[in-house]
Amino acid sequence: MKRILSILATIFVVCVNAQTQVNSTEQLSAEKTYTIYNPHFTAYAIFSPEDHSTYVWTAEMTGDEGHAVKNDSYSQTFDPTSPYGAWMVVEYHQHTYIYNVGAQKFLVVGVTGGTQATTLQDDPVPVTISDDGEGNFNFITTEGKRNYMCVAPQMTYPVSVWTTDDAGSVWQIRENTSVPADYETCMAILESKVILTGKLEIVTRNGNIYSGASGGGFTDNIVLSQPITFSAQGVDGYSCPDGVVIRHGRNLDGPQFVEGEKQWSEYPVEANKALTTIPADSVDGDIRLTAIWERVSEDADVLVFSDEFDGEGEPRADYWMRTPRARSTWNRWCSADPRVVFEQGGALHCLAIRTPDDVEDTEPMLTGGIKSQGLFSFQYGHAEARIKTNQWRGNFPAFWMMPADNSAGWPNAGEIDIWETIDNSTQSWHTVHTNWTYNLHQGTNSQTKSGIDYSCWHTYAVDLNSEAITWYVDGAKVWSYTKSTDSNALSNGQWPFDAPFYLILNQSVGNGSWAANADTNHTYETLFDWVRVYQPADITAVDRMIEEELEARKSNLSLRSQLYYDLQGRPVSNPSHGIYIYKGKKIIR
Repeated sequence: MKRILSILATIFVVCVNAQTQVNSTEQLSAEKTYTIYNPHFTAYAIFSPEDHSTYVWTAEMTGDEGHAVKNDSYSQTFDPTSPYGAWMVVEYHQHTYIYNVGAQKFLVVGVTGGTQATTLQDDPVPVTISDDGEGNFNFITTEGKRNYMCVAPQMTYPVSVWTTDDAGSVWQIRENTSVPADYETCMAILESKVILTGKLEIVTRNGNIYSGASGGGFTDNIVLSQPITFSAQGVDGYSCPDGVVIRHGRNLDGPQFVEGEKQWSEYPVEANKALTTIPADSVDGDIRLTAIWERVSEDADVLVFSDEFDGEGEPRADYWMRTPRARSTWNRWCSADPRVVFEQGGALHCLAIRTPDDVEDTEPMLTGGIKSQGLFSFQYGHAEARIKTNQWRGNFPAFWMMPADNSAGWPNAGEIDIWETIDNSTQSWHTVHTNWTYNLHQGTNSQTKSGIDYSCWHTYAVDLNSEAITWYVDGAKVWSYTKSTDSNALSNGQWPFDAPFYLILNQSVGNGSWAANADTNHTYETLFDWVRVYQPADITAVDRMIEEELEARKSNLSLRSQLYYDLQGRPVSNPSHGIYIYKGKKIIR
């Protein structure tokens, strides 16, 4: 069998379920990713879309042949440089049948004396078996409502049978009928199907867009020709004057027309918490949802810090520094290597990788993280980030906060874990660490968890004020930790949170204590789409925060002519409209 699987030129196998249908007019593209579920063997297929080019589809196994795990998924790409030209050559004079889902009919390719004749016939068709006596055969059979087909060794689909109407139709792969043992050229693909997908991109400012189906986050991929529902939620006191702009099609960053052919379309819809549906006929390729909210109420919270991670390479040095290596579990393998922290594709990538051969390091892995210590911290407000991680044994990423003044030591000065997860867990963890909860083991409400689908992006947030800390996942409240009214609890460190805290974003790995031991052969990755911090309009602690930030940065600041500073203590030469520090006072320009 392995010998046969390796020879693309001599084998072509497709098994079809004629009943299940996923239709699409999307033209197959070498630039897109397609997904196959539950493959049992390597398979090859030829598609001829309306541009009359031929694509080779390969479903690659990640494990041993015949040992794929049910519901595993595999990504495919299409190679437009097929060695077979416009079609494959039928080697033998046979009849072949294949079900075209888009047309909902069987395609019959008849070969007689080297002449090809093609017709579309209604479902079902009678059983036909052809064998040349040398183990090469074609057959299709009807069993109840199922139609099965298996072909070997080669098939031809003339370009003429691919019209504009059914170009890019999805072939539903199911299984083959029982095959005599000596016909080893017929391979089974059990309960599989190919789904055409597009990319989904969400671009927001001062708000977010959530899935209407789950109320949570979206995945990166969407199934074509399937409607999408979403809701749009901005910060209170902010409006979205342009609404949610929906751009759909292909080449979304390019011109709308190329040589007279329309690449994409777009239209706006109102941005609100009510569900909005993108109809199936607009889910015809990639989709970008863009929503920009603006502050319109003087009482609304003020955006005091944000990083959209839209650059390439190293994160901004005026916002972040790398998390250095130390002796805690989370930072024991931290590295400044550029391969473990970088911005790319509109997100911050934090990785844990096997130590490369070109790095002189005694540790088995390198992990990456960034922190705003000494560059930005805040007392009271709202911090949030949109995050996606890839769960695996030993995974241990986090979005969390530590005190700017840690002179009291850990955990006395406090720690706020906005989000953590471990291993293959389907939970998100939200925690506080204090002397009261950690050292004295007092209280039962220092941690909570919530169920999460980690195939999706999610937004994790925390609200801090003088009375409570409240956690949110995708805009929904999940837990609160409140300041005690008991003097004994307070004197023993139950509430060390009336002070500035800074942000940490990192990818770590476990050591067996909480998260499992790291798989040192695996690459762990967590993506941060953006991070934002808001504070109440009265900026309750900005004066003290700025003084502390500037004091911490004095050694790095030269005496320059700038008199204005932003709310993170960074000098501004030409301030635009906004809130600034001028001669030690807050002003609005």
